[in-house]
Amino acid sequence: MTRSIDWGMSPGMGDVMHALNCAHFWSKENKEHLILNLHWEHGINHLHHCEETETIIERCDYIHSLYLKSDVTINHITNSTLGKFTGDSRYDWMDVRRRRLCNTWVFDPRVKLPTDENKVVMWRATFNANIPRYWKRAVTDEQWNSTVKALTELGYNVVELCYRTPIREATYHINTCNFVFCYDGMWHYIAANFHKPMFVTTLDKITQYHTPTALDLQTQTFVKYLYNLHTPIDKGNELIKPIDWAHRRAKNKKEHWWKWYNGN
Repeated sequence: MTRSIDWGMSPGMGDVMHALNCAHFWSKENKEHLILNLHWEHGINHLHHCEETETIIERCDYIHSLYLKSDVTINHITNSTLGKFTGDSRYDWMDVRRRRLCNTWVFDPRVKLPTDENKVVMWRATFNANIPRYWKRAVTDEQWNSTVKALTELGYNVVELCYRTPIREATYHINTCNFVFCYDGMWHYIAANFHKPMFVTTLDKITQYHTPTALDLQTQTFVKYLYNLHTPIDKGNELIKPIDWAHRRAKNKKEHWWKWYNGN
């Protein structure tokens, strides 16, 4: 049996991977072939920003090539009038009881590269083409500068990405990093699909839906964890270093996902 759904797209990689993850989850869960029609408001060669060298469709196809495969076929519908975040992207085709898992998927384990323990990947919203939503702006640009400084002083090599970073370069650095400091957006689904430890600044609980592997932190907690990354913090029932907590959370979420995937 085959099912076809229509998903209104935006230029953001988070929205792209949200659609891909949901489609692969649904196909696996229902043991059916799924045709995912991605509707774009623009033509196939559209660049969202004058400094970009890749179209969002090229990025979509590349990142999808890394996915652990299920029975999903992707179609690109360009110059569509469907509109962003419309059609089946409202989840009405999903089983709401499984929604906490429905947008999680992984990359093929064969694309995983060795981890560089000294590498930290970071991204901020400062250089985005459009002003991000309020919950994505929990940390100021000055605080992001302080984040780079603090991590460097701890001996880490900080690799900062932005939306103009080529998709292959961004994927490589996230694939090989120890952990991620970021806002709730941009490359966060790539980190989640790799089950990377993540410290994500946010002012909204939606972050736990999009990046369940992450420690979602409001401004004061973000600063506290940054400057005490290797210092045990009282979590009520235990003392644990923030870096160890982030790694444990990512590991537990990864084990939980593979348990579901293998039918256990």
